[in-house]
Amino acid sequence: MKSKIDNLLTRYVALKIYTRRDNVQGMYRNLLKLKPLYKNKTDYYYRLSKLGYRQKKWKQALDHINTAMQLAGNQPPDEYYVYKADCLIHLGESAKVVSCLNEYVSNKPTNAQAWLKLANEYIKLRQWKDATNSLESYLKLHPEDSGASYQLAECYRKLKDYQLAEVKYRQAVNNLDHKHVGQTLANSYYWLGLMQLKNNHPEKAFQSFNKAIELDQELNGQRFGIGVFHEHYKQWDYAVEAYKNQLQLNNKDAELQFKLASLLDKKLYAPEDALRYYEKALELDKVRSPWNFALANCYEQLKDYQNAAKWYESAIARQEKHRPGNYRRLGYVLAQLGRTKESLAAYQEAELFDKPSHIDQSLYKKNIAKTNVRYAISYEHYSINDKMVFYESLGGARMMDSPFAIFEYIVNDINFKDYTHVWVVNSFGIIPNEFRSMNNVIFVKKGSDAYFKYIASAKYLICNSTFEPYVVRKPDQLYLQTSHGIFYKTVGRDSAATPVGVAGSTRNLLQATHIIVPNEFMAEKQPKSYSIKDINSGQIAKIGYPRIDVTLNITDDAKQRIASKLGINPSKKLVLYVPTWRGSTKSDNKFDSNKLIEDLKMLAELDANVVFRGHTISNRLLKDVKLPKNIIVPSPDILTNELLGIADIVISDYSSVFFDFLVTERPIIHYLYDVDDYAKERGLNLSEDELPGSVAKTSKQLIAAVADKLRNDKPSSHYMKVKDRFCPYDDGRSTERIVKWFFYSDNQDIDFVDRLKSNKSYLFLGGVLSDQSGIPGFIDKLNHLKKDGNIVTLMLKKELSKDKDKFRALAKLSLDINLTAHDKNMPTTLEETIAINYFHSEEKFLNKRMELSYKQAFKREARRLFGDTQFDEVVNYENNSNYWNALQESIPLTSTVD
Repeated sequence: MKSKIDNLLTRYVALKIYTRRDNVQGMYRNLLKLKPLYKNKTDYYYRLSKLGYRQKKWKQALDHINTAMQLAGNQPPDEYYVYKADCLIHLGESAKVVSCLNEYVSNKPTNAQAWLKLANEYIKLRQWKDATNSLESYLKLHPEDSGASYQLAECYRKLKDYQLAEVKYRQAVNNLDHKHVGQTLANSYYWLGLMQLKNNHPEKAFQSFNKAIELDQELNGQRFGIGVFHEHYKQWDYAVEAYKNQLQLNNKDAELQFKLASLLDKKLYAPEDALRYYEKALELDKVRSPWNFALANCYEQLKDYQNAAKWYESAIARQEKHRPGNYRRLGYVLAQLGRTKESLAAYQEAELFDKPSHIDQSLYKKNIAKTNVRYAISYEHYSINDKMVFYESLGGARMMDSPFAIFEYIVNDINFKDYTHVWVVNSFGIIPNEFRSMNNVIFVKKGSDAYFKYIASAKYLICNSTFEPYVVRKPDQLYLQTSHGIFYKTVGRDSAATPVGVAGSTRNLLQATHIIVPNEFMAEKQPKSYSIKDINSGQIAKIGYPRIDVTLNITDDAKQRIASKLGINPSKKLVLYVPTWRGSTKSDNKFDSNKLIEDLKMLAELDANVVFRGHTISNRLLKDVKLPKNIIVPSPDILTNELLGIADIVISDYSSVFFDFLVTERPIIHYLYDVDDYAKERGLNLSEDELPGSVAKTSKQLIAAVADKLRNDKPSSHYMKVKDRFCPYDDGRSTERIVKWFFYSDNQDIDFVDRLKSNKSYLFLGGVLSDQSGIPGFIDKLNHLKKDGNIVTLMLKKELSKDKDKFRALAKLSLDINLTAHDKNMPTTLEETIAINYFHSEEKFLNKRMELSYKQAFKREARRLFGDTQFDEVVNYENNSNYWNALQESIPLTSTVD
């Protein structure tokens, strides 16, 4: 007995301690143990219930409150009913909640919150009449509650009592705080308007709907009108009528056309009526695959299989993700047309990424979503389309730069009328309207299934930066690498940030069949910086940059159009500020936004139009920065080279954009306020005395220089010498020459970069230089081979730069040796993945098929890394690695190539 008492005493003390600490779990646990002391006390179970409730133990809390009420007899305290109701609410027992709260409000009719809780439960039970009575009782106590007025209006609407609903919506609108309610007020005005419409008050409804549109923050009512409210609240007939009225104001809104078509088709089941709106939407905008599919499906419902097939094909051509259902729909309608062979092909392509029967399910699930696997499957499946051009500019940032200049040159050329043009974009929102409606232009997002498909099948590839790392140019593909600009900054192997080279840029240049450079400086610098000197298989042409043609050939109409878009004062000169990003790599880029704002404020005080365009990389850092009001920020659809065509003065820092402006012979100001830090972090290829324009290093110097050049815009003799050095081929016809060369193999008037005649070409696969003790002798061997007149290339893993000891030893490597970085993005099909995993584990193959898959994967890998480059000898320094051994065996030697 004593032990039991001691235990209860311990629990009691513990309860006191946990109570002081407000430790709910401890309080609940110890109070339960004290049941022998309090087992007939109603307050004890009520307290247990409250502690259980605080822990969200709804069932236990309910059991405890029920016990408390049983012990209390016929008249439990009123608050017990409320507490029990709260437990039941959390348990979803609305009917029991109603019973409990009705008992309570019969005794406490002035408790407003109880009436509101009761109303909410009636609403859950869809008992609208009882809900209205409860809400009316609540509003007698709190008439200012706009939310409850809104709920009451909703209930009367459900009861189809539109007269009372209108009154209550009006009360809700009047009570709502116009400054703080957000979308709720817009929705309230909508419902008020709808009730007014149902009560035959169209003029009042019109005013309420306009107020809803004005206040709307979520549904885009300002663009689409009241129809979006009707659609959102499933008032389909009203929505159709509203959209039709809105189209009378703007029938060029493709999305509005599509919204109306979708309602007619999917909600009112009227495909005949929907068809013309679908057609109009697609006439205006063909970019999105689901729109094309919807039109195809509409045609199929109407049994117009010819048009259904056409639009299913268009939907498939534009789908970002491989959708088997789309292919099956196409297969079906083709079968209805008797096109059996094409139908079968569609059904087969639907299964492109399906699990092969001989592959384990777990391995399939683990690998099928990987981009390098899906790309490899696409690479092997799709054949080359001789009339397709694939464009990528700066990773899909915009349709811009030299790839865009080439696209504009050929897209409407009669000689290319049967060609399909595929553009990589990061967002469909950046696509200019003029190209959204074109049948032969397709837009894909980088890394999508569509990207894999088209980059594996387009005959012509054009890029100014790098494709995704797993991409491999097929032997029959032609690849034009236009580069992005002249190397004012150090890049590649020359840059402190990438001492073992830049894998992506080197790989792309080695895969390219056509490379352009604008001058002798780049003809020497680019191959050396990216370690492709004398080993690239493609032609390098000194030909100029197509994008500069845009600046040189800009028309007066184009100038007026751009000036109008910018909203500039035509009586003042235009100053264009185009700074680049800061940081050692793109991933850790930075920008001093405070200094930018201060400089722009000072520039804004000049008697000039000031236009600011940030770099695509730094723009992400500046998206929330508020620029001075009179600074003009051009929209993305205005090309930088168009801005250069109308600018009177350009301010730059370390961006190569000033080279593009040189052709205009107009003033350039080099704003180098952080030149010492920048040169140390990034490195510069040109000294200040090699620059064509004025150099400013402080804000005051900048303003003084701009003010001077606004008065005196004549180029100096030094400026003209720099122009001759860097722009000798920029005559406004670079694009024309490139098109003839790239598409027609017309080499007339092309100045090619000669390849060095040498003894032999050696490739050394160094990996991570596992044998550290042998590194000095290895480096000596490479240097001697280079000294003897050979071409020497060394491939190293990027992570080697993190090993300080090994990397220090590499300092003795001759700078004339090509140093290329390796990455891990080897593309492999599912079968190849199995073969590689199995061989690297078991050191053998199960059968000949597995061995062929293994060899096929590494043959493709050799092309990914080196394109068509040929070596006389390949030496593997990592001969204990299955990967490097297989790669060595897969690289064809000069003597083995026909």
